[in-house]
Amino acid sequence: MSDSQGSPGNFNFGIRRLVLVDSAGFCYVEIPVDNHGLILGPGNLGKSSLLNSLRLFLLPENNFKNSRKKFAFRNASAGSFYTNEESYQHYFPSQFSFLIMEAENPAGVHCQILYRDSASQLSYGRAFVPVGYDQLRPLFWDGNDEDGIGQAVPELSFSRLSEKLKKLSKETRLVNDPAKLKQMLYSSELMNADAVRYSVLPLGESDERRVQSLRTLILLLFEMKADDQAMSNAVASIIEADKKFADDAFDFNIDDFLNRHDQLKQQQIQLTRIEKERSRFEKLQKDYQAYQTLLRSQHDFAAFRDGVSHALQDIGARRKAAVEAFNEQNETLRHVLQALKKLEQDASGLKGEIRSADRRIKQAEQNQKDGDLLVSQYGEMTLQEIEEIQKEELDSKKGHLAALKSAAQAEIRLEQIQKKKQELERKLESLKERESKQHWQLQNQLDEATAAPLRAVDPRLVMASPGQDLDADSKAAIEAFARLFVPTDKGFDWFDTEYQAQPARQTDFAEQRRHIEGELHGLEKERAELADTANQEHDRPRLIERTEKEIRAIEKDLETLQRFPAAATTLRDATDEKQAAEEQLAKLEDQARLEQEKQDAVQQKAAKARAEKERIEERERELAGLSRSVGTVEHRFPHLKAVEAEQPLDIEQVSVAAFDDLQTQLDDLEERRRSILDHLRQFVYLGIHDDTEGELQKDSPASSAIRETFKGLSDLFAGMAERWNVLEQQVGIHNETVASYRQALKSNHEHIARFEAQLNRELEGVRINDLVEIRVDIHTDPKFRNLVEEANNIDPYGNQLQSDAFYDRLRVFVADFFGEGGSKRLTMDKVITGISYRTRKENATSLDKKGQSTSTTALINLELVYRLLKRVLYPGVQLSFPMVLDELASVDISQMPSLLERLRKQGFNLFSAATHSASAEVIYLIGRHLEVGQMRTAKPYSPQRTLVFWGGAEGFTNGEAMSHWADQTQASLMEQVDE
Repeated sequence: MSDSQGSPGNFNFGIRRLVLVDSAGFCYVEIPVDNHGLILGPGNLGKSSLLNSLRLFLLPENNFKNSRKKFAFRNASAGSFYTNEESYQHYFPSQFSFLIMEAENPAGVHCQILYRDSASQLSYGRAFVPVGYDQLRPLFWDGNDEDGIGQAVPELSFSRLSEKLKKLSKETRLVNDPAKLKQMLYSSELMNADAVRYSVLPLGESDERRVQSLRTLILLLFEMKADDQAMSNAVASIIEADKKFADDAFDFNIDDFLNRHDQLKQQQIQLTRIEKERSRFEKLQKDYQAYQTLLRSQHDFAAFRDGVSHALQDIGARRKAAVEAFNEQNETLRHVLQALKKLEQDASGLKGEIRSADRRIKQAEQNQKDGDLLVSQYGEMTLQEIEEIQKEELDSKKGHLAALKSAAQAEIRLEQIQKKKQELERKLESLKERESKQHWQLQNQLDEATAAPLRAVDPRLVMASPGQDLDADSKAAIEAFARLFVPTDKGFDWFDTEYQAQPARQTDFAEQRRHIEGELHGLEKERAELADTANQEHDRPRLIERTEKEIRAIEKDLETLQRFPAAATTLRDATDEKQAAEEQLAKLEDQARLEQEKQDAVQQKAAKARAEKERIEERERELAGLSRSVGTVEHRFPHLKAVEAEQPLDIEQVSVAAFDDLQTQLDDLEERRRSILDHLRQFVYLGIHDDTEGELQKDSPASSAIRETFKGLSDLFAGMAERWNVLEQQVGIHNETVASYRQALKSNHEHIARFEAQLNRELEGVRINDLVEIRVDIHTDPKFRNLVEEANNIDPYGNQLQSDAFYDRLRVFVADFFGEGGSKRLTMDKVITGISYRTRKENATSLDKKGQSTSTTALINLELVYRLLKRVLYPGVQLSFPMVLDELASVDISQMPSLLERLRKQGFNLFSAATHSASAEVIYLIGRHLEVGQMRTAKPYSPQRTLVFWGGAEGFTNGEAMSHWADQTQASLMEQVDE
């Protein structure tokens, strides 16, 4: 970088033009930035956003994340910074948004194109093409419309654009990787055209410190009204980048330093604590030896546990066999008992049958006796005849009873008696006639074989008399009919009906006559009673009672007649059934006696099987109790579950006594174990042993945990001498680090002083306006200076830690310097707190600290930035870069020419934004102005953004050639035209 613009041997790097498409509130804007310029337009039009967009091209970023730190886009009205989303949507509001920068370098002219990248949120991409923008303009804007304003290019998209760019040049590059962008944007290989083709700011060295320094200077170039903090940050960054070696970087992590001291201090405290517990360890060692001796009881317990398990398996098998034998005897006994019960049930049934037969015999005998007595009263009459007579007598008595109870019924009954007497008198006459014809009865004319079946059906059939001898046909018919009956032992079968045989008997006409006469006498007697009763009412109840008794007697005789025919059969059958039952009962009693003998034998076997089963079950209960006791012990001492036995205890040796002896040994062992655990846990509590897994805090830690812990403590106490030696060595190393940090603090403090002296030597002879001497003061934090003095007062050599007082003062410094939270890294930007200027006017004898005017301060800042930028850029590079100054109105008009001239010599082009209220003198002095708020297109990319500006700036030449300030588009418009 040179003070002489365009001098031979310089390498020129400059920005020529800036173009925004559907971005920052504009539809299309094209601004030349290769000379001083003033952007004019209404307020809040987005004029400043145009020039601020250059930061996107010059910094190697690919997204708007953490945009405040990357780009520092300020919201001047709100006094704050724009958010990531606000900044992104401002410059890339749509898919048609593009930003183009035309630049030149020793390799030629090229364009850098930024586009909205949808690959990730808030991201944008870059395309580099080695052609001037005049060749690219038709891709973004169509200027061939009627009014000359232009219109949007149809179907503009990055995919179409990239295809056309690659056709324009095979050197077109699409790059998004920040590392690659740094290499391309800041390349200083000036003799290699390919390497420097797209470079805009060639760095002397491309390390990260230089890049960070350049970032701070770029932000200053585009915001020269930056506060004192921004300038101090830039100075701090340059100081770091200006160091010769990377290892000299001032990055003192005080947290690490203090933490290392705390670690060593804790080690020292820990070793001291361990030494105090040596007597406890010696007691632990004695207890542990006794504990080892008793450990055998654990294996004995495991053998007993396995023995119990095997004994349970054995006794289980024996119990199963005993239960099966017992069940088998019980089953046999059950079958015997069931057989006996069945015999008893059968015997009981037979006895019931005998009792039932006895009752039936007794009843049949009584029925037969009563029937014989009743039938004997009627002579040779058949049962049917007797029944009919009884029924007639019953009806008569019932009618008589009704007549006694009712006068009307008495009249009816008297009429019935009269009719009945007449009917009996007719029967008596008929009986006399039949008696005269009795020798012609059928039983007297038919043989017994024919008469017997007819008599069985009804005795009256053979006692009927035709009054003469049967003719042959009639007799043959009757005989044919009688042959249809099949004789049986008891009578005759008529197809499926059985008839009992009846004995032959003769009709007793005298008896029948006496019966009829008796009935006539009875009717007469009844009539007389009814007639007398009408006159003697007091006899009526007695007669009614007598009549009712007579009715009940007749009904009983009818029942006797009904039972009499079957009495003999019932008597015979019941007698037979009783005899059969008694014979069967005798057999059952013999079988029961045999089953009882069998039951006695089986019960003896079952008793033996029960005794064996109960003995085995008692042993099994004993073993189960031992198993539960084993489980209880394992619950008390869980570590015993993992102990394995060499071989199980013999089954015969498994006993309650053996378990009691074993439990006593285990209790003794546990006493030792608890004593050891108390010691071990105390070591853990004191922090001497680290029980990270918490094994020792369990109710019953494993023996392996105790063993490993004891071994660790043994090793610990055995190696204490070595650990003390190691700690002394580490303390010595840390003290060396203290010495190196002390030297770093001192050397960086001196480096800041040297850098300040170098800047002031470079500013010797610099005159700005009426100032003949300018001095820069770099201010450091007083706490840092105190820290440097404190560090110089300690002796960092030796094997003892520094005093606690030193570290306490260091912690106080950290608390005061850094505050609560955040990083505790001491870096150059935290040490340097500000920049100030001291100036001297001509004829003044001393330097003045009083602040200067805005324009003068801007000139001083510009001179300082110029000096700082020279330290970062490659030697011999000549820049032509815009410098943004928003406070142009505050600059003294009289100082404007010197400001513009100094900027031109240093390679900067002043650019500022103003409304139309800006003075004509300011516009004239700057020389070029751009009216960006006058034109709007009817065919924009987005209806929200219609403003258009292109075609170059307006201005005053001051006698210079037009090519000095007009851009290429304007020059082409001014070419001579043939008339």
